Amino acid sequence: MTDMAWSDDLLGRKVRAEFLLNYLDQDVCRVLNLDSPWGAGKTYFLRNWRLQLHENSRPVVYFNAWENDFLGDPLLSLVSVIRDQLSMQVGTQVLVGEKIKEFTKRAGELAVAIAPSIMKAAAKKYLGDDFLDVLDGEATAETAEKFVEKILGKNKEALNAVKQFQDSLTELFKTVSSKSDGKPVYIFIDELDRCRPTYAIELLERVKHFFAIEGCRFVIATDTEQLAHSICAVYGSGFASKRYLKRFFDSTFKLDNTHLDNWIITHIKQEVCPPFNNYKVFERYNGRSSFGFGDQVEPNSTTMFSDKLNSHQMVFKALVMAFNYQVRDLEVILKRIQTLNAYFGDGAWDFFFCSYLLFLVHSDVEFVSSCGSYYEDSVFWEEISSRYPASITLFTGTANVSVHDLARTFFKALSLESRQLRDMANGGGLDSAVALDVMSKANMYVKYADVARLSAQLT
Repeated sequence: MTDMAWSDDLLGRKVRAEFLLNYLDQDVCRVLNLDSPWGAGKTYFLRNWRLQLHENSRPVVYFNAWENDFLGDPLLSLVSVIRDQLSMQVGTQVLVGEKIKEFTKRAGELAVAIAPSIMKAAAKKYLGDDFLDVLDGEATAETAEKFVEKILGKNKEALNAVKQFQDSLTELFKTVSSKSDGKPVYIFIDELDRCRPTYAIELLERVKHFFAIEGCRFVIATDTEQLAHSICAVYGSGFASKRYLKRFFDSTFKLDNTHLDNWIITHIKQEVCPPFNNYKVFERYNGRSSFGFGDQVEPNSTTMFSDKLNSHQMVFKALVMAFNYQVRDLEVILKRIQTLNAYFGDGAWDFFFCSYLLFLVHSDVEFVSSCGSYYEDSVFWEEISSRYPASITLFTGTANVSVHDLARTFFKALSLESRQLRDMANGGGLDSAVALDVMSKANMYVKYADVARLSAQLT
C-alpha cells in the first residue's frame, strides 16, 4: 500500500468507505459488522479507510484481534491499543495525557473486577470453609445469606468499575474528538474470524458491554459465516449462532467483491509474470490480415478480448472462469504464483502452463503421474472438461484455443521423444510454438509439475 489512501483502489472501495463514514457519523449505528468472506479484501479496506481518516485528522484505532488472541482476556489488549494509538495521533498535550492516564487506571480496575475465577475458590476466600457446606447442600440459612451478600457486593463493585471505566472512556473520546470538530473516534477490529472462538466471543462481549458508548464507532470485520461455525464449535451444532451474533451488531454491511477484472488488474502484476516466448495471447483483434504466422486464423464467437486486461491477466481470467473459482478463493493461487516467480527466477517459467497446473492441483484433481502420460489419457481430459467446462477461448493468432486444449498441447509436447518433438516444432501453428517452448527448457517443465504438486500440500 502506498502513502495515500485508496491510491491503488480498483474495486470501488473508497466509495463504500465514504458511504459508511457518513452513515456512522450520524450516530444511527455504533457497532458495524463488515461482513465478507476470507480473502475478499477486508484488511485492505480497513487499512485504507484508516489512512483516509488519518489524512483528514480523524481519530482512529486499528486492532488486529488475531495477533492478540494468545493474551487471554481481550479487554487489556484492546485498552492498550486504544491508549497507544490515540496518544500518537493527538500528541502529548497535558489534557489528553491526563485523560489517557485516567482511562488506563479505570481499565485496570475493571479488569480486576471482572476477572473470571472459580466460584468455589472465590467463595471460600470470602466465607471460609463454611462454603463447603453450601456445595454439599448442608448450609445453614445464615451461611447461605452471607454467601449471597458477598456475591452481591462483588457485583456492585464490578458495576461501579464498569461505570467509572465508561465515564473515563467517554471523557477521553470527547477530548480526542474535539480536535476533529467533535467527530467520533473510530475503532477498527480486524481478523476476528481467525481467532479462537472463545476469544472472539469474549471480545464481542467486551465491546458490547464496555465500549459501545457515545463518541465511539466500532467497525468489526468478520467472515460471519465462518465465525458462526466457530461459535457452534463452542456451544454445539444446534446452537443458533447467527442469531446470537446479531445481538452484538447494530448493522451489517456486506463487502461485495465480485469485480473479477478489477481484482485481476490489482493482483496479477507484470513483475510476477514472465513473458510469453514462442506463442502469444492477443488482448484484442484489430483486423490485421497477418500476425507474423504462416497459419493465422480469425477469432471466433467464443474468443475473449479485453481493453482493460493484458495478455497474462486474460490468461488468468480464462483459468478462473474455467475452474469456476470465486474471487475469495484466488489468494491461494496468487501466493503460489509469487512462489513460482521466486523459486524459478524472473522469466524462467511459463506463465500459462504453471498457472494451469496450480488451478488443476488446487481443484482436487488427481494428478500424480508424469506430465507426458496425461496427453493420451482420454478419461482424464473427459473428466476435466466435464467438471470444469471452458466456454471461452484465447486467441493466439494461429488458434482459438481453450485453456484445457492449450494445456493438453503442452502435455503432448512433453510426451514426445526428442525427434518427435522436433517434428512437432516444424509442423507450424500453435503446436509448433508450444514445442519450441518445451524444447528450450524441457527439464523445467517437469519441475513445474513437481512444484505445483508440492504447492497443493500447502494449506
